[in-house]
Amino acid sequence: MTSVRGLHPRTRRQAPGGDAGAAAHTAGRRRRRVWGRYATGYAFVLPFLVMFVLFWLYPNLKALKLSFEQYSGYGNATWVGFANYRAFLSYPVFWTELWNTLFYWVVHAVILVPLALILALLVRSPRVKGGRFWRPLIFLPQVFNIVVISLTFKVLFSTNFGVINSLFGTRVPWLDDPALARWVVVALLVWEQLGFWFVVFLAGLSTLDPALEEAASIDGAGMIRRVWSIILPALRPVILFAVVIDAINSMALYTEPNVLTAPSGQLAQPSVGTLSNLVVTTLEGGDFGRSAAAGWLLFVVTIVVSCGIFGLYKLTGGSLTRAE
Repeated sequence: MTSVRGLHPRTRRQAPGGDAGAAAHTAGRRRRRVWGRYATGYAFVLPFLVMFVLFWLYPNLKALKLSFEQYSGYGNATWVGFANYRAFLSYPVFWTELWNTLFYWVVHAVILVPLALILALLVRSPRVKGGRFWRPLIFLPQVFNIVVISLTFKVLFSTNFGVINSLFGTRVPWLDDPALARWVVVALLVWEQLGFWFVVFLAGLSTLDPALEEAASIDGAGMIRRVWSIILPALRPVILFAVVIDAINSMALYTEPNVLTAPSGQLAQPSVGTLSNLVVTTLEGGDFGRSAAAGWLLFVVTIVVSCGIFGLYKLTGGSLTRAE
């Protein structure tokens, strides 16, 4: 019988055993080549993956398990199922602080996003002089600490010794009346975040093709028409980014309402506080299971709000899978 080794080269490649061995050998060499090509990249990513698993994924999965248990920090945890979640959903304070959280987000976003975009358009316009002066001035609030900004607003809007009441000779309970205090928090959020989103929109405007605006201007389109028909459609992804990130940050709002409206070292009243206060309150009370449940409820609210924004974006003609 003729051996495989003695066959003609073309015949040798057709031998069943030879085909399988050659294919395996080629696949092995290809895998080693691919691994060698990407080994450096994997080595750079590995520290992040380790940190991600140890300090984000594992603690959150542990918190998810803890949210179904009753645990006071010592001893054994007791499985209670959805009792912690049912307790919050039947707790009036949860719904009050959820309403406050949504109020702060919606109202300040409705003011903040258009205002930041308008300022970016004005500074970008050649008709406005001193752009190099206005850009850092508008961005300036981002330099200050959140606590410092909140304390400054507290001095401005204090009922008895506030700067605003002193200037106008009034005693408006800006921070004592929950209805007014919520609007002061909104004003603080707008002033605090305006500079960041101003820079984001300014960066988005820098990517637009000037030829489109020049062509529209030659055709007789005014400034408003160019903004509505050219600039806004081109900035839809940037606006989506701004609204989603602002919503995520607003769902975790904590510092501003508490520093602005509560006495030092205390939390704001439920009529002004946000959902993050529930996490802290239950944690300070030693109920770690309910604190974990409050955190996961906050996460679910954030996911629902974000998905709603993406859904609205797609319904209004936006695309998440292609450039516009």
